[in-house]
Amino acid sequence: MSVDPSVTGVRLVAPAKINLALEVIRPRPDGYHEVATVMSTIDLMDRVTIESRPAGSGLIVALAGDYTDGIDPDDDLARRAAIRMAEVAGREPDLAITVEKRIPSPGGLGGGSSDAAAVIRGLKHLWGLDWSHERLDAIAATLGSDVPFFVHGGTALCTGRGERVEPLRDVTQLRMLILVPPVPAGPAKTARRYAALRPNEFTDGGRTHRLAARIARKAPPPTADFTNAFEAVVERTEPELVAHYARYTAAGAPRMHLCGSGPAVFLFIREDAKASELRRDFRSQGATVFEVRTLGRAAATAVEEIRAT
Repeated sequence: MSVDPSVTGVRLVAPAKINLALEVIRPRPDGYHEVATVMSTIDLMDRVTIESRPAGSGLIVALAGDYTDGIDPDDDLARRAAIRMAEVAGREPDLAITVEKRIPSPGGLGGGSSDAAAVIRGLKHLWGLDWSHERLDAIAATLGSDVPFFVHGGTALCTGRGERVEPLRDVTQLRMLILVPPVPAGPAKTARRYAALRPNEFTDGGRTHRLAARIARKAPPPTADFTNAFEAVVERTEPELVAHYARYTAAGAPRMHLCGSGPAVFLFIREDAKASELRRDFRSQGATVFEVRTLGRAAATAVEEIRAT
């Protein structure tokens, strides 16, 4: 891939994700867990801009938007992704990166991982790197288990510790609400969820693989296979969260599903549902509410060039 000298930067979306299914199969000797999950990107998105700087200028990462509290731009995944890409490419990271944070964090929605993947995709384009998806996935996996999924976007079956990605057909567009309760996630949230799993909560991944097979055939995903191993953990270890979820149910929420390790949840709504009324009712119960739809692979990985004027 050749470099167009008139292209001085790129703009990308960094979409959030939901886990349509998430099963934990077993602990691994390396300290991680073997998982099987089907994830889909949604149109709740951070926005990432990467611009070239003169040689020797170094790397600047700036964060903007509503959800920057508690995030150190000097230790952000987007910065780490840029440094790692530069190391592998044998380049200096003379870049200005701006991340507009629109995805609540931490919520289980993958915002930081998606930002890192956007930087990987953006630098591949900006630097004209003729690298395979496998090479990008390997770089992404050094940054986090979810990062390879976001390099691909769309809908995918992910196994291993989550870093092995099998892209699926785009799932039939689904409309939903994301509800984020006003409860701090606390330190090491995901590690705590894994540590609290009981032996009977490890499964063989069968429901996840069945769901993936139906999506691959363009069949409607069966709601009976929407599952998340961490829901049982939250139910018995997070009474404050459970109380919020109970209020959302009382306000009219049908079946809610945990986003990753939470605390955000999603619920499907019909096309004819009055979303404005639902949003009002859930907000009255303290939730931050987003109306979203699943986002296909092409839209999730699009790159817009910035050209010299």
